[in-house]
Amino acid sequence: MNQRLRLIEPNEANAEVAELYRLVEDRFGGIPNLFKALAHKPGILAATLQGVEQVMAEGDLDRSLKEMIAVVVADARGCAYCVGAHSMALRRLGVPDETIALLSQGLDDAPLPARWIEMLRFARKAAEDVHSVGDADVARLWTLGLDEAAVVEVASVIQLFVSLSFFLDLLAVPLDGE
Repeated sequence: MNQRLRLIEPNEANAEVAELYRLVEDRFGGIPNLFKALAHKPGILAATLQGVEQVMAEGDLDRSLKEMIAVVVADARGCAYCVGAHSMALRRLGVPDETIALLSQGLDDAPLPARWIEMLRFARKAAEDVHSVGDADVARLWTLGLDEAAVVEVASVIQLFVSLSFFLDLLAVPLDGE
């Protein structure tokens, strides 16, 4: 699929976007194409960056689990950009490639805590069809020992990556380095 939107490179950025790019670079070690696409609307870029920070860097859930949820959601939604980007993030966190592959191929053999596997299954189901999630699915989260704040955190990670995958796929934003 051809890219549908010009990416704003750092040397083209106005002062407002350049300042946001400094924040992005501090956080990510570079400027992912997602943010170069969002730079056409600096306010939306700033809000997205803040949302990513709130959801991914704050809270009680382990960062690796959140990145795994991102991969599962992206895979369920068919977003190659998100699968690639968050697989790279998992590698930086020390997660082996074999484990990352199991996030897309099936969780049955994943060497992860059973609690994480249940949350990942919940995330996949919600990403595939939010209306298929019933009371029993949410009640299962309570049996894993999650409190209401943790359930909100899981739902927020799912929501963030459903939204970002939609944006990235709609505008055919290429994965960094492509």
